Amino acid sequence: MKVLVTGGYGFIGSFVAARFYQEGHDVIIIDNISTGHVKHVEFPHTSYIIDVESPHCASIFTEHSIDIVVHLAAQINIVTSMEDPYADTKSNILGLTNMLQLAAKHKVKKFIFASSAAVYGLTEAIPLTEDLPCRPISTYGINKLLGEYYCSKWSELYHLDTLCFRFANVYGPRQGLIGEGGVISIFMGRIIGGQSLTLYGDGEQTRDFIYVEDVADAIYTASQSPLTGIMNLSTNTEHSVNTLIQVLSGLHPLSGIHRAETRSGDIFRSVLDNSLLHRSLDWKPCFSLEEGLSRTYEWFASSAALPTPVFHSEAAATSTQPSLNEAHIENELLNSSRSRHIRSLYMNQNEHYLEGSPVLKPQIFRAVLYSRERAKQKFNTDYTILELLHMPHNQLEELHIIDSHLRENDYIGLDETEAPQILLSNASSTEAAHVVNRLERHGIAARIRFSSDQEEEVD
Repeated sequence: MKVLVTGGYGFIGSFVAARFYQEGHDVIIIDNISTGHVKHVEFPHTSYIIDVESPHCASIFTEHSIDIVVHLAAQINIVTSMEDPYADTKSNILGLTNMLQLAAKHKVKKFIFASSAAVYGLTEAIPLTEDLPCRPISTYGINKLLGEYYCSKWSELYHLDTLCFRFANVYGPRQGLIGEGGVISIFMGRIIGGQSLTLYGDGEQTRDFIYVEDVADAIYTASQSPLTGIMNLSTNTEHSVNTLIQVLSGLHPLSGIHRAETRSGDIFRSVLDNSLLHRSLDWKPCFSLEEGLSRTYEWFASSAALPTPVFHSEAAATSTQPSLNEAHIENELLNSSRSRHIRSLYMNQNEHYLEGSPVLKPQIFRAVLYSRERAKQKFNTDYTILELLHMPHNQLEELHIIDSHLRENDYIGLDETEAPQILLSNASSTEAAHVVNRLERHGIAARIRFSSDQEEEVD
């Protein structure tokens, strides 16, 4: 069979795509590589670097007789969904309806949609069952719930078999710092980077952590069944943050724990009942928290052993073209789901960053910018450069605050005049304006200096 995986270069998508390939299916991937990376998928497949909401996706369905669609492409940052609801809706609603319409038109046999526990909102019911009222509190949760409604209607109106999985907190290798399972990747990056962990409250808050290969297994198994509707995809097990830290301490020495006040709005307990899926599919997760964390730790630890970019010669160092190892820059600094982890490692090593700061040295920043230009030419992915106003690069505390408000694949760096700038990867001028407003709310003045969708520098 031919299987289309949207978001197939991402954290979850790359594992799902691999599972279908291992079972002998032809895999087609649609991804705009805004958070994923093509290096995540090393087996033969058909690739389209395109937004899921693009009308050009129609030609993909026309060219291939697709049997199954697994729709994982999404904007997954809850903060972004609240600050820029248009961007969230563009991807999570327009992208979904485009895929649904094409799937129905071309008689796809099954459509699987990645929903989220965020649809439940704040509720004291434990465990969460599919029949509970949904009261999402974020634009992200609202759009996921609306996505489920669209799937249900497409089943009713166009007889398209749809299955919506409400994911619990998914974790594993290749995960970035955003999304609903990000605490594990954050903790992994910090312990390997020799940094302390931040613990909010007493650490007894719980989550339902599910390993990414269990998610891929459930999706594959369900794709081969007549199963439809809405179901939780989880372990049905609560694990506290304290338990998480205890397991991690057995994998790597901790550098300390910084205790902070409980964050307003945080859910204290969360666990999803998976009995409906278990009864309907005879499925249950295979990986314990300990085994899943061990596998995740091995990946993070191995990713720490990175080659150091070097200049090929003194002559190359003065060239206008960046002579750093471009493959390294693209693979490890741009469009990488572990880029924030890589960043913390480099900051410790002081190889590429100004000492004790999150600011890339000029030659490194130039190489990253060059790679962005090449990505624009090859994949038409926009990028924007912000100029920091009244911000000398030696104000370390302020620079760390700025860095904390950026996405994983955004960077602070020095230009040729050693003035600090921000590179917003995969961001148009419209999206960059929201970042400028976000920084302004935290007392940080910035302006758009250049955006590739405008192709001109702002005076």
